[in-house]
Amino acid sequence: MTKHILITGASSGIGQQMAIKLSSQGHNLSLCGRQQSKLNNTLEQLDNKIKIYSESFCLSDQENVSKFVTQAQEQLGDVNILLNCAGLNSSRALASEPDWQQLQHMLDINYLAPLRLINAVLPNMRDKSSGTILNILSTTCLFANPGTSQYSASKSALDMHTKVLRKELHGSGVKVLSLYPGGVNTDFRAVDKQEYLRAEDVAEAALSMLFTANNSHIHELVIRPEIELNF
Repeated sequence: MTKHILITGASSGIGQQMAIKLSSQGHNLSLCGRQQSKLNNTLEQLDNKIKIYSESFCLSDQENVSKFVTQAQEQLGDVNILLNCAGLNSSRALASEPDWQQLQHMLDINYLAPLRLINAVLPNMRDKSSGTILNILSTTCLFANPGTSQYSASKSALDMHTKVLRKELHGSGVKVLSLYPGGVNTDFRAVDKQEYLRAEDVAEAALSMLFTANNSHIHELVIRPEIELNF
């Protein structure tokens, strides 16, 4: 059955690969990304038989987030699946010396924006007793490394919120999924890391979580490159 799937961070990396793979399966997509030129690159790789709605904006803009979801649902119907793929790691400040401006920005993108999107699509999912929310988290939620305090904190906030939401929605028909990738070789990184996971690898893992039987629910999945020892 064709689904309406909303994907953030669709202009590159994991979000882009999710869009490409779900497009090939015939699903209708609402896509957002921060840079229109990169988002255009994604759009060019999608199946032209599906319906697509897209907008470029920064997820820190609360008003644009709300408008995007409203327009997406007006054009393509209620969102069946929400994929929170967008993420930001803009500071390597020490935990003892926070970069307050970048910390707030990471909280806006990595924690508050996904919550706003969830809040926007959840009422219809609950009314229909059906829907799926997948949050792309990080293995930094599972271990501590120097120089990652601000990114880890922002992702861990979403991680805990997701865990609580899953329990609160138990029995509602709405599935809440958590995917924890380790190192991924994407534009997210300044240096090429061929030994890390590919965005396609993470997208395949995400797909394995999305389309399960109604009575099965893959709460959490961790995927790491073989080189990674933080476990």
